[in-house]
Amino acid sequence: MRKAGKPKLVRDARIEAVQLLGRWTRIAQGHVLIGGGCSCGITAASLRIEEFEQQIMDFLKSKHDVAAKSASVAELLRAIATQGASVDPGRALAVLADLDRTLESFDQLHRTR
Repeated sequence: MRKAGKPKLVRDARIEAVQLLGRWTRIAQGHVLIGGGCSCGITAASLRIEEFEQQIMDFLKSKHDVAAKSASVAELLRAIATQGASVDPGRALAVLADLDRTLESFDQLHRTR
């Protein structure tokens, strides 16, 4: 007899890539304050998130060969979203998980300001 319960959710790298692309687009339009104003009179510098894109891509490329052919975060996510079966789902989901954690940290920085 089969146990009744919730069906197992299957993650789809294409859908997650599209979701992360939307998130990246929103976050990349924001900025992060570096430092902060204090009594010494030094004001905070503000950097656009997209200025960190090359560092994000270098990190992803160092861990995931799936990212090697992409020049930008948006290009990587579009490639995963459109290539579907030609990209190993496990490898695609691994790069998406690392990117998700990275975007979450930027999102937290932006929300707290």
